[in-house]
Amino acid sequence: MVNEIIAHIRRSVAVGIDGSPASLQAARWAAGEAVRRGGPLRLVAAAMSPMLQPMGVEQVAPARTRDALAGAAAEALADAAAVAAEVAPGLEIVRELRGGSAPLVLMAESEWAGVLVVGTRGRGRIGAFLSGSMAVAVTAIAMSPVVVVRGDLDEAGLPGAPVIVAADGSAAGSAAHRFAADAAAARKAPLVVVHSGTAQVPLDEAVSVMSPPVEHVARAEDARQVLPELSHGAALVVVGVGSRGRRLDGPAAPVVRELLRTSACPVAVIRHLPSR
Repeated sequence: MVNEIIAHIRRSVAVGIDGSPASLQAARWAAGEAVRRGGPLRLVAAAMSPMLQPMGVEQVAPARTRDALAGAAAEALADAAAVAAEVAPGLEIVRELRGGSAPLVLMAESEWAGVLVVGTRGRGRIGAFLSGSMAVAVTAIAMSPVVVVRGDLDEAGLPGAPVIVAADGSAAGSAAHRFAADAAAARKAPLVVVHSGTAQVPLDEAVSVMSPPVEHVARAEDARQVLPELSHGAALVVVGVGSRGRRLDGPAAPVVRELLRTSACPVAVIRHLPSR
């Protein structure tokens, strides 16, 4: 029974909510992902504005401010739940209102979730929950894969829209291959493995045995140019990246930053977690 409960939690999809249109789009995408994974959807809001409570620093806001933020967060969660229920009637939806800075709240949520979903350019009624560099910061500290929802979700949800994954031969790249293979299989969609620059990386075993068709694309240009271009008409772009402290690190870090700025579809960032 305990193992079943843990497995159920591990299939959950957590999404950061701040009341902005971008976070509602994230909730919409996350609802579909929860259905594909067969787990619950967890809508998570932080009642403390990151302007009052920077990452890693605990501060006390005035009671009136805390109450106003908590009320706004509850409304935002209700709106997101309505969007998710419309996408996936009958889906198990859990609303979580937490105190604390948004990045740390989401990092804690990511320790159990199968995937963490955030919007981009979020400036809702709770404050700048995940605007700009904040979304990048979350990808660098989350313990689970992070999907940043961008672009036209109607186009990304079209049947046959491919899953794109970058091949770079790194440990993070191998984890990205496995995530992308699962994502393509769940969607019954083709997988496009992109070899950019001069490196030709062997196909990961998880990709080589998957049932959906696999297409290889070799391009001489840098991944920062190729992946945003291929994101048009794609369901998802997946990239693996290293991290150091609270920063993205390694050759793929600039690629991730470019995708979070320019991708035409949702971006999955798979952070390599070195063994301790």
